[in-house]
Amino acid sequence: MNAGVGLVLEGGGMRTTYTGGVLDAFMDAGVDLGYVIGVSAGANAGGHYVAGQRERSHRVFVDLVADPRYAGWRNLVRERSWFGMEFLFRTLPDELAPFDYEAFRSSPRTLVSGVTDCTTGAARYYAQHDRDPRWYVHTLQRAGCSLPVLSPPVLIEGTPCVDGGVSDSIPILRAVQDGNPRNVVVLTRNVGYRKPSARFRSLGRVLLRRHPALYAAMLRRPAAYNASLDLVERMERAGSAFVLRPVRPLVVGRMERDLTRLEALYRQGYSETMARMAELEAWLAP
Repeated sequence: MNAGVGLVLEGGGMRTTYTGGVLDAFMDAGVDLGYVIGVSAGANAGGHYVAGQRERSHRVFVDLVADPRYAGWRNLVRERSWFGMEFLFRTLPDELAPFDYEAFRSSPRTLVSGVTDCTTGAARYYAQHDRDPRWYVHTLQRAGCSLPVLSPPVLIEGTPCVDGGVSDSIPILRAVQDGNPRNVVVLTRNVGYRKPSARFRSLGRVLLRRHPALYAAMLRRPAAYNASLDLVERMERAGSAFVLRPVRPLVVGRMERDLTRLEALYRQGYSETMARMAELEAWLAP
């Protein structure tokens, strides 16, 4: 295990299928990183790596996406959520794609997952060894993937919380603060991407009127995201970050349901990572 080297995982909804391929390549190649931090779907993929469950990301992000409970209008009626949160965070881990809770609990790796506090708009982080693994999956990761407006907040210790990507899309600073001056960073956008200014400001103000601090965080998000990207790229140039991101142009969106595209993105993550494996191993060697 590489001391002082973290693994930082961006979210991105179904774009995180790329991350699943990256992490399966890590497991095949024996890349052993002890500290993992992620937000949104990135934290979910990170849980598979921490638990040592190769191919579970493929099962969750590709194989089962066609299930009508995964996403769609029916869920808006049942759960007020586009994504089927009961299906994703109860049925999948407990029945259709069993999550290894015991391996997750006893893993020598640490997963830190971020959520956004609706009352303050700030990020909150939780490590899996501090909590019951079922609570971590059923409740915390559900909160971490609850998109504002498209999913209701989830109570964490009595406080409503949503997607961690709103407040800290690329938690590189937290990884450094936690004692990892060098980090492998997995991004889900092509090189050169920068997030545009927030849209639908008036509509967002109305829809999030009960959570003004969350609305303010969403307005700040583009600038904060772009600042994190700038930091990652400075660290990459300085040699303190090793960045993996899609090389071929992305055709998969946050809510993608096309199985052919998702399969291709998973394989892209795997093959692009394997193509750079010797470079990564050399970077990890010092």
